[in-house]
Amino acid sequence: MQFFRWLTLVAFLVPLHAQTQIGGGNCATSTLSGTYFYLLSGSVQSGGNYYAYAELGRLLADGQGNVSGQSQSSLGGSLTSNSLVGTYSVQANCSGTMSLSVNGQAESPITFQVTNGGLAAVVAFSAPGEVVVGRVYRQTAQAGSIQCGTGSLTGAYGYLLTGVASVSGSAVYYSDAGNVVSGGGGSLSSQSVVNLAGTTASLQATGSYSIASDCTGTAQLANQSGSSNYFLAVAEDGQTVLFIETDAGTTVAGSAQPQFAAPQGAIVNAASFAPRALSPGALFSIFGSGLSQQTASATTIPLPATLASTQVRVNGEAAPLLYVSPGQINAQIPLDVSTTQPVSLSVTSGATQSNAVALSVNPGAPGIFEYGQNRAIVQNPDYSLNSAADPAHPGDVVVAYLTGGGSVTPAGPLATGGAAPNGVSPTTLGYSISVGGQQVTQYYLGLTPGFVGLYQANFKVPNVAAGDYPLVITVNGVSSNAPVVSIAP
Repeated sequence: MQFFRWLTLVAFLVPLHAQTQIGGGNCATSTLSGTYFYLLSGSVQSGGNYYAYAELGRLLADGQGNVSGQSQSSLGGSLTSNSLVGTYSVQANCSGTMSLSVNGQAESPITFQVTNGGLAAVVAFSAPGEVVVGRVYRQTAQAGSIQCGTGSLTGAYGYLLTGVASVSGSAVYYSDAGNVVSGGGGSLSSQSVVNLAGTTASLQATGSYSIASDCTGTAQLANQSGSSNYFLAVAEDGQTVLFIETDAGTTVAGSAQPQFAAPQGAIVNAASFAPRALSPGALFSIFGSGLSQQTASATTIPLPATLASTQVRVNGEAAPLLYVSPGQINAQIPLDVSTTQPVSLSVTSGATQSNAVALSVNPGAPGIFEYGQNRAIVQNPDYSLNSAADPAHPGDVVVAYLTGGGSVTPAGPLATGGAAPNGVSPTTLGYSISVGGQQVTQYYLGLTPGFVGLYQANFKVPNVAAGDYPLVITVNGVSSNAPVVSIAP
């Protein structure tokens, strides 16, 4: 079995090869679906005068032309809470219109342009006396909502706030550009350059924040010039944070983006390297840069939570680590992680903490370990590695190795980062196995005793002609990659 430990690790460390994709197609009303946050700014006429205007809001689009939500708006430094309801439509060229009632009063139609396949939009108001534009961001890359919390704001963010502030009773132009750092526990610190009516100053601030489960929250920052309060929203799976100042006399708003963020596509199933193919207890890999200060591998089981001063946290829980390097981390998804709401993941290397990235975790997400040129790691009946030179035969019972088999009925105590107990620990999810598209007789799919996060599938080789055939394992309706297995008469 030591041979297969080594071989599995080799397959685990194969580099990720990114795939380039080109978008295309038409839009429709259904393209705009899910929870969106938007930020508007400009000027609005009131009482014959123009005043600075900013608005931060949340809209739920049902994909059928109906929206509802809430917002906070500031007109000339006066803050208002708003209730929103209305309808919308999107044309094939991705242009759209929306009619909203704000606090029960119908407003002029809004024009917008859907971008990035429904993940965002740009907005312009066409009503008389209004010069207002803005951007819209979906809360998550998946239609629907995401579960947020204090840990959703983690790491360093570059931000820009602009607008109008009140100085000695006069409205003056204002900007604030800098970075804000959160440790994920509710505290903030920032460094920035503030421009107030053409006079600049470098400021340092500290403060606090809180984020609710709907991804809205509040923040407070205090510096040598005073304190500021904000309403905020976390959008785009944590890759954009929107702010509006809630202090009287100010109309200031802006956004922040992570200074370091691991994109979802760089967090993959450890066996198949498929993005978003994650499940509780599965092995996974993170690819990037600056992930660790040095290279290190785990030498004991249970697996450690820290290797070479590197940690990975999933919803605040430490993920057991197998391997870390500056460009790659291999770890295990905690057994108790949620599969009903996206979860946050962050990396800490020494004193540097990455921004949180949101991920969806499936009940089952199988990935078959490979070696060579797309060959499945399959053990023949004599314990040899299946290959073209050493094939299996029809009727043989062979063993394939994978990860992501989902929850199991354990043969004994089972904990995150710990070895699977001796005996059979079968998956509790429905599964099927096919070779060359033909369903096979299956005997077992479950944990491999003595290993962490490793599953095995025992099945009978079908009666087929000699050749290489793709092996596919499907768990809970999710199919694996399709590396080949060799069969001879």
